[in-house]
Order: sequence, then structure tokens, then C-alpha cells
Amino acid sequence: MATIPGLVLSHKQNHPNSVALRYKQLGIWNSYNWDDYLNEVSILANAYKSISIGKGTVVAIYGNNIPKLIFSIAAIQTLGGIVVPIHPESTSIELKKILSESETEFLISEDQQQVDTYLDIESDCQVKSVIYLDGRGMINYKNDKLHSYDELTANASSANFESEIQALSDNDTAFYLFDEHEDSIYKVSHAALTKNSEKIISLNSLTEKDSIVSYLPLSIPTNLLFTYITSLSSGMSLNLPESNQTIEKDLQEIGPTILYAPSFVFKHIITSISYRIESATESNYNRYMSNYKTLMEIYDREVSGTMSLFDKIKKIWVMLTTFSPAKNVFGLTKIKHAFVSDGVLSKVNFDFFHAIGVEIQHSFGQASSCGCISVQPDHSVSSENVGSVMSGAEIKINNKSEVCFKTDCMAELLSGESNIEDGWVNSGYVGKIEETGNVVIRGRSEDIITLKSGKQFSPESIENLISCSPFVKSSVVIGQDQKSVSVIVIIDPNSVNSWADRKNIRYTGYTELAAKQEVKDLIKDHITCVNDTLESELKVKRFVVLHRTLVMTQGEVSKTMEVMRKSVAINLKDVHSAIENNKDSFTVNDVDQLSYELNINKI
Repeated sequence: MATIPGLVLSHKQNHPNSVALRYKQLGIWNSYNWDDYLNEVSILANAYKSISIGKGTVVAIYGNNIPKLIFSIAAIQTLGGIVVPIHPESTSIELKKILSESETEFLISEDQQQVDTYLDIESDCQVKSVIYLDGRGMINYKNDKLHSYDELTANASSANFESEIQALSDNDTAFYLFDEHEDSIYKVSHAALTKNSEKIISLNSLTEKDSIVSYLPLSIPTNLLFTYITSLSSGMSLNLPESNQTIEKDLQEIGPTILYAPSFVFKHIITSISYRIESATESNYNRYMSNYKTLMEIYDREVSGTMSLFDKIKKIWVMLTTFSPAKNVFGLTKIKHAFVSDGVLSKVNFDFFHAIGVEIQHSFGQASSCGCISVQPDHSVSSENVGSVMSGAEIKINNKSEVCFKTDCMAELLSGESNIEDGWVNSGYVGKIEETGNVVIRGRSEDIITLKSGKQFSPESIENLISCSPFVKSSVVIGQDQKSVSVIVIIDPNSVNSWADRKNIRYTGYTELAAKQEVKDLIKDHITCVNDTLESELKVKRFVVLHRTLVMTQGEVSKTMEVMRKSVAINLKDVHSAIENNKDSFTVNDVDQLSYELNINKI
């Protein structure tokens, strides 16, 4: 029974009292065992059956990771339906594309925010009914398509759907998954997802005794595989934090053994540590910096195999006095596997996590590959590669240095178009295969920059180095047809705020702080250090400290906080133009209809 409802049924039969799902609500953790899980799924399946959801019905799940939506996935698929996960922050344009191209008939929305976004594009879709979970703020809405989840399920009772679950085919379509980078929708079978998750489980010896956290929405294909599907395949507990604002406290309380997150989450952990240290007393600040230096020196010797007994004793000491408490604050104490979903961490950040005993494992995958093609083994000490290809898959590099793959866990384009050429799928990334068989991803093909000299490079390689500073939230490298490399720097508000307070620098908000000469000097010093590691043609010559952060709803960053360069180039065209025309100062007419004065800083 390698279907999602089949896995739920199997766990209920084999270990009904084991914890399947935890969810924090109003500060209290609520648990569901597998018996509870199947019961909730059965009640919802009965309710959804009453409104004619059945074989082949397309139902969109629009919201955050909360139990009602999690249970709805298996309930819909129990009836033979197809689930379309949608990110809770999707714009009306993105929502319109997903609903119309998937021919969604039913939309299950979390609250008013999602309902309002749908109502903006209602006339462009074929949705028959919208079921909302939280009706607050919608008492005066007059729309015959809107129905309350509570009213729908009020009279529904648990029923035995075992025969329906047994009748499901592994090859039935389970999900329609949207890839925001490709702007395409893929259809994925139960078998493809569960088979891919079993590979991850086997490679990392995951069991039902493990626990994993999922706070990114399941609309992100890689997150769907590594958290939701893998928890079902292995029987481990899936833990849902209350919100992104409480994630640090929630992780500490849960103490998961598996963490799966995009690189920005691990960067955020380091930035949070820095923020706390910048706010500490001078003696604690100095102690931390000294212990950090000692830890990293010992780690270098550990990796090279020259670690002495005295080093081991010193490491135990600095861990006990400094870094073990920090691990506990962020819920990392029990972590056995920490998977990174998008690209790679910078060497500085990668080495730090390994030094404190958090085994970072880079992975690579897309919607077209059902979430994963390659993953690093645990105890890997390379910050550059994304591991070797998993069983049942192959990777090759074409004559344009693009990464191409084939796998037995393939998704298909919903449009019916073929993305396969001579048996291979072009990932859209450039990279190489090392002699060890590990895959190195350099960046997206469309993002490759060519300088005026003809020198080509991936901007991500420089951005990773610049963004490894706790004072830098993100960065955007510019250089196409230019004589030299320039960069837009977005400062991290928390860590820079603490640093500014420590330096007695006064400011009234983010924009004023970003404009401070002291902040520009701070960033300049960091970029100067980065330049020391770069070849001469790639050294950054100019930079701009942006007056704001990049905004997801404006399409400037992806759902996993990757820079979306096309949108940034459009929204910040004044910045690009000033850099290209070598101006010293310029005015930005921003998307908020306000104007800002910025300067280009030379190095």
C-alpha cells in the first residue's frame, strides 16, 4: 500500500498508539497517534464525499501546516482525489495560474487572507466551492461559493474507508506540484514520492523513533518529500510549530532528531547567535569570540586528522561552556541529520555547524525529480557538493556544463509537454561531477553572468561568501557586460541593530540605519575580506546598501528566500541603472511609490 492513505492505514494497524503528529496551538502541544490520525482522515473523507469529492477531483489546499489541512490531504486522496498544495503567501497572479491550469474544483483555505486572494481572481477560475477553516473577518461576506469547514464537518462521522484505501493504485496521481522557478505544474504519483522517500530513509537509517519538524508549507516540493512523505513512509512523528515567529522556542521544546530546511534557516540560526552575542556584556562577548576561534581551529585539525587529546579536552570545554547551551536554545541538541534543501551553505557556516556537532547534509532536487536526486551522506565534510546521486537515478553534465538527470521517481508536466531530451531532463543548473562522484551545483544556467572581458561566473558563488556574514541578510551580484563585479547588499536588521547599539549609533528605522556611514564601512570591511578569497576579475569593486529588504510578495525572493533576479532587476531598475552607468549617487523610485537617495560605495 505505497499510497499516502495506505501508509496511514498501515501505521494504524502496526503501531496505533505511536505519535504521528504534534501541533502547537496557543502555546500548548497537541498530539495525535496513528489511530487518531486515521480517525480524523475518515471523518474528513466522509465530509468531503458528501460534497462530491471523488476519483480524479482536484482539490487545492491553501494555507499553513495545520492539522486540519494535513488530515485533509490523506482524506482527499482516500477518495481518489488529487491535492494541489498552495503556499499561504501566494499572490493572486500565482494563485490564478495554479487554480486555472490545474482545473481545481474545490479550494480549502485557512483563513480570510487566502479567501480574499481567491476572491480577487474568482472569475478566472473554475472553482465550484471554497471551504474556509477560520471565518473570522468574513461575517459579512456574501458569496454562495464560501462554506465553513466547521459546518461541513459538524455532522460528519468516522467511517470505514479501508476498502477504498486498498483499491487505490500506487500509480494514481497524488499531487499537482507548482515549481515557482520554472513557473510550471507537475503531476506526481503516490509511488514516485514514496519510493523517493524510502531512498532517503534507507540512506540515513531513519526510523519511526525519529521526529522531524515541518514549518515550511508543503507547497514546496522538496519540503513535501523530506518532511510529510518521509514521516509517513518511516512512521516518525511530524511536528508542526505554532508559527514562524515561535519556531526557535518550538524547536527547543520538540527537540527533533531530523531537521530539513532551506539554507536561509541555518543562516538565520547563526545570525540569531550573533544578535545575542552583540547584545551581551563585553566579557561574555569576548569569551564567545575566543571560544569560537578555538572551536574552529580544533575543527580544522579534526578534519585534517591531526586533532590531539588536548584538542579533544578543549573542545569538550568550549562546547559545555558556550556552544552546547546555544544548540539547546535552537533545539539542535538531538539533531542527527540536518538536511539543506536549496544549494549549499557557505564554507564558514557549514564548518561551524559541523564543529558543534550538527551534521549538515546538502541535497539537490526539484519538482520534476519528486524533490530529490542527490544527498550528502552524514559525516560529510565538504561544503561544496550536494552529495552523490541516489539509487535509481543518474546525472550527467552536458556540453554547456548543465546538470541533466534521469530517475525512476519522475514527475510529469501537467501541460503534457515533454521536458525530456534523449532520455535526460535538463535541471536548469550548471555544475560538475567530482572524481568522487559527488555533484557540485554552481547555480542556475539563466543566472550565469558574463563580464565585459568574457569571464563567466555564477553570482551565487560570490553571494554565498558575502551573505555568510551575520550582518548581511542577502545580496545580489550584478556584472552582466560590466567591467567589474558590483553587489547590492541587504543588511540583517536584528544583528546590525545590536551592533549599532553596541557602537552607540543612533537611528530611527531600517532605512536610516542602512544609510549610516558606519554600516557601509562595516559592509565594506567584510567585502574586502571576501575579495581576498576571489580571483582578480571577480573581486567586488562597488556595492550598494539597499534601503529595505527584498519582499516575497513582490516576487523578489522565492518561498525559500532565494533571490529572484528577474523581479529584482525590474523592481530595482534604478539601482541597476546607476551601477551600470557608474553613478556615485542616485534616486530610487521604489515599488512603494516613494523615492530614496542611495550611494554607490567603491572598494
